[in-house]
Amino acid sequence: MVIKASTLSRRRRGGRLSRAAAGSAVALAAFALPTATSPAASAAVTSSATASAAAPVVTEIAPGAGRGRPAGATVVDLAARGYQEREFLMSGRADIFDKAGIWTGDGRWAARRTGLTQDYTTRLLVERPADPARFNGTVVVEWLNVSFGADISVEWSQSHELFTRAGYAYVGVTAQKVGADKLRGLDPARYAQVSLASDALSYSIFAQAAEAVRSGAATLLGTAAPTKVLAAGHSQSAGRLTTFVNAVQPIVPAFDGFLIHGRGPGGAPIGEGVLALPLTTRIRTDTAVPVLQAESETDVRTFADARQPDTARVRTWEVAGTSHADAYGLAQYNAQNAIDKAINDGRPISCDRPVNAMTWRYASNAAYHHLDRWARGLGTPPAGAPISLLLGTIRRDADGNALGGVRLPDLDAPLAAYGPTNTGGEVVGACLLLGSTTPFSGARARALYPTQQAYVTAFTQAADRALAAGHLLPADRDEAVARAAATPLP
Repeated sequence: MVIKASTLSRRRRGGRLSRAAAGSAVALAAFALPTATSPAASAAVTSSATASAAAPVVTEIAPGAGRGRPAGATVVDLAARGYQEREFLMSGRADIFDKAGIWTGDGRWAARRTGLTQDYTTRLLVERPADPARFNGTVVVEWLNVSFGADISVEWSQSHELFTRAGYAYVGVTAQKVGADKLRGLDPARYAQVSLASDALSYSIFAQAAEAVRSGAATLLGTAAPTKVLAAGHSQSAGRLTTFVNAVQPIVPAFDGFLIHGRGPGGAPIGEGVLALPLTTRIRTDTAVPVLQAESETDVRTFADARQPDTARVRTWEVAGTSHADAYGLAQYNAQNAIDKAINDGRPISCDRPVNAMTWRYASNAAYHHLDRWARGLGTPPAGAPISLLLGTIRRDADGNALGGVRLPDLDAPLAAYGPTNTGGEVVGACLLLGSTTPFSGARARALYPTQQAYVTAFTQAADRALAAGHLLPADRDEAVARAAATPLP
């Protein structure tokens, strides 16, 4: 099955690094720094004075090819949710972009096509409603995270419950060289054609994925063309999306909105090699499409210097109690990795202390819901208070939980202290990002909640506050309250 995507219609749409943030930047390098690009070596580079590369070609990968399953295939029971997983190759010629002029901290970055294009073949991992009538018209396109050397679908892992109950389609894009190389290593037969010569191609590849989604919806999604296409990315991918929003989207208007999750203070290089970038980068305030930034406690330690006021097109949520990655996502990554053996020979990641179990997924679901409405012109997302800092350090209550920020019921009616970092583990840097959970003693829990009903009442009131604030969706509110009612006090 082969389709050609038509040309995407054109829709025009500074600060200093604090001492605390600078100290944290080294510790958080696993997500704050982009992977290095490598020189283009194998594929031919073509120079052209004319505009962009031709539209991509998409072909479906036979389900039984190679090892018989996609690398990074979801462990979610899709059939029970009325969904199906499909995988495709996308091939074409990608543009190479470059800086134009000086990039400053306000994010109003100019970029240009260099006139060089290069062959590539990558893969698209698609989760879609089995019944086309269930499709809600919105596709979430994720820049798959490669911080640990293999594709990780962070956004799908956190928000698949929302996506599947509300009828979203999801496309994960292998946009970077290390992810493509890992695919070939994991399953040489299935991914023999996958080849990305350099990360300098990544921005054009990601834009072309949106183009293919729009024009090839019948093949990729099994539906008519989508109404809205949203971009998403976490950690290192969030840094690259920051550069995409500030420099690429103005000249290649590929997406209708962006969710930038867990970024550090800066952006990512755009061309070959290491380019000078501002240490602190904000989202340009003249963006023509909405941008929602979602930050955890782990992220805020470096992101704080890039804070900016909310505008008509830019919103930021800092979610208290959360960490860069968490127990909910880790359970899925460990199950996937046990099959793929992409990281640490398939062994699960474990840390010295219990991993952060705060319910980031609830805030993530609400963020996607509001971003979708925002992109459709149905209203801006609710504001979110910043996490409270003092001299670059997160302020905490007597139990050790953060003050300020977007508040979820598990934090406002807590049974534990939730931290942004952890230690130990075989995979370097992983536990640093996974956060920690320190359960309250029985005595402390009883001091807060003399009876089980007192706890359920406090939790329900906290959930209703988050619901009223717009940071918790009704279905998640009901799930959370039912979970609290079934949770015995220590």
